[in-house]
Amino acid sequence: MTAKRVKTPNLFLRILLTVIAFGLGVVLSGFFGLMLLQYSVNATSLSVPDFRNQDLVSAVNLASKMGLQVEVARVESRSDRMANQVLEQDPLPGADAKRGRKIRVVVSGQTGQAQAGGAVVAPTAAQEVKMSRVPDVRDLSLNEAQNLLETNGYQLGRVVEVTHEDVLKGMVISQDPPAESTLPLGSQVSLLISKGGTAAIAATPPAKILVPDLIGLKVEEARRLLAEMDLSVGQIEEVAMPERNPGIIIGQMPESGQEASVGQAINFQVVQAIQDLQDLSLRFALPDARVPITVRIVVNDELGERVVYEEQHQGGETVEILSRTKGKGKVLIYLNGYYYWEKEL
Repeated sequence: MTAKRVKTPNLFLRILLTVIAFGLGVVLSGFFGLMLLQYSVNATSLSVPDFRNQDLVSAVNLASKMGLQVEVARVESRSDRMANQVLEQDPLPGADAKRGRKIRVVVSGQTGQAQAGGAVVAPTAAQEVKMSRVPDVRDLSLNEAQNLLETNGYQLGRVVEVTHEDVLKGMVISQDPPAESTLPLGSQVSLLISKGGTAAIAATPPAKILVPDLIGLKVEEARRLLAEMDLSVGQIEEVAMPERNPGIIIGQMPESGQEASVGQAINFQVVQAIQDLQDLSLRFALPDARVPITVRIVVNDELGERVVYEEQHQGGETVEILSRTKGKGKVLIYLNGYYYWEKEL
């Protein structure tokens, strides 16, 4: 009777321990499963590093390794800081960010530009080309017109002479760009000069007619010049080129210098007039480099995607472009085929 009494509580104790162990296993499995789920969720986000007090090159390299991007919001002139040193950042260090997030920074340096040893940094508003209004030089002599243009910060561009019955010989008939239009300082202004009336022109026609260079003229200017040379205007094709002034001839057939017969028609390609265009002005310094740098600037707006600038430069040179855009979009800069910076339009 004594042996049977000992076995009964031992069986009950074993059952109780088994139930407790099973319950503990379920709880631990749920806990570790929850931790694993939380880790997998957090793995898709990054903790923003502290870029402050770093030079811009180091900040860009670190961000690139972490899958982030650095965009210069502005450049501040700070005599107490080294050039291209990061002063501020947004978001702040420690903030959660997804891969591909842009970190906007403020850097020290010469107001208007910043460079990051191998990469161009975003131009700022202070970096834009200075604009002014073109003076009116019509009805002035060529020398007077040139002096007035240079006094106002512009240069004399192309000069074309044509016959005109009402304007005295040597006086300006028209100008391009027209008076009071907005143009960057240092740009060229082309002039159309009168050769006087037909009485001043020799009556003997030339034995052969060489097609004049009409590139850069307006259609009405080319029409007058061709009429003087016993040539005529043929077909006019409009080409969409937002970066050029509308109405300007950009192509001709036959080309300049070729022989033409009396009355032969010259065909034109003319820049199409597009409504609601906006001026795009960029100016930035290239980094120092031992190899040439190919700069390509792409605009993507309501007119589509197009390359507005592609030229090769030496390291340290300053790149300046003037173009036109329409509506919303973005402009992107590539150096030697590698993307670095973009700006919303």
